Amino acid sequence: MKNPVLTILNAIGCLVLTGLVAFQWSKERTSHQALQSVRMELAETSAMHTAAITRSTALERDITVLKEAIESTQQAAEAAAQDDATQSARTSQLQADLTVAQEQTKTWQAALAERDAKLKQLNSDLVSTRRRLDESIARLKAAGAR
Repeated sequence: MKNPVLTILNAIGCLVLTGLVAFQWSKERTSHQALQSVRMELAETSAMHTAAITRSTALERDITVLKEAIESTQQAAEAAAQDDATQSARTSQLQADLTVAQEQTKTWQAALAERDAKLKQLNSDLVSTRRRLDESIARLKAAGAR
């Protein structure tokens, strides 16, 4: 037989090596589980990052649309203010024209009243002249008939 001490030492060495392999295997298994956990977290984080980028893009698009809408509204407000100023100026001009027209109308009414008074006077003079003419003709006829 060979040396029993060596066999025992060999058996002890095998047991130590088996213990070491079991310990290393346990450590590798824990490391593998931790790695799997980190990979899952990475996948979740990547998905959240993609969702955040998508949301950010949508929000930026919404902001651009809102900016355009605000700009359009401001331009419309400026155009309305210009139209209002133009309308106000036109209203003022029309008001001035109306005042002038009313004054002109009063002048014309006074001139028409004066003309009507002259026409009445002339008509009355014409009627009296016609009456005198008729009387003169009647006298001439009466004198010629004599």
